[in-house]
Amino acid sequence: QNWDSEANSPERRILHDYLIWREELNSVQEIGAFRTVVLNLIAPGAQPESVSVAAMSASGFRLARVQPLMGRYLVEDDEREGAAPVLVIGANVWRSRFAGDRAILERTVQLGATPHSIVGVMPEGFAFPLNHRFWVPLRAGSVQPEPLTGPDLMVFGRLAPDATLERAQAELTAVG
Repeated sequence: QNWDSEANSPERRILHDYLIWREELNSVQEIGAFRTVVLNLIAPGAQPESVSVAAMSASGFRLARVQPLMGRYLVEDDEREGAAPVLVIGANVWRSRFAGDRAILERTVQLGATPHSIVGVMPEGFAFPLNHRFWVPLRAGSVQPEPLTGPDLMVFGRLAPDATLERAQAELTAVG
């Protein structure tokens, strides 16, 4: 994470850094990012509910190394500006909110003002990155943001097979 030394706290507005890191770092095999947003879930036949949603990069699912129970998880194409809005849900949501409907992948629900197609169900117990049960694509946009702009993000990664934490830290310091 980036650290704001003046405020003595993490600097979460790091979209600029995330976009650079995922292109330039060699010691980190995969880099992902997410932010938590709270949206109203509106589904036919159920009361609207306020839910915490992880707007997450598709690489986060590869980092977690967990296959979906049904359908698919997010892919890079979902992150494109203009891509159809999609949603992945957890198995507990699928069972409790949608009664384990086997046709769940054909359903559309509304998150906030936007209809989303459910494309996947993650297995029981999957709650990556922070106890999340709903996932939508993180859309960084097509414009390179300036430093310290954009939404608050948490960034995570997995070291490349032959990399050390020290080498990764040195590379992060050099990239900036």
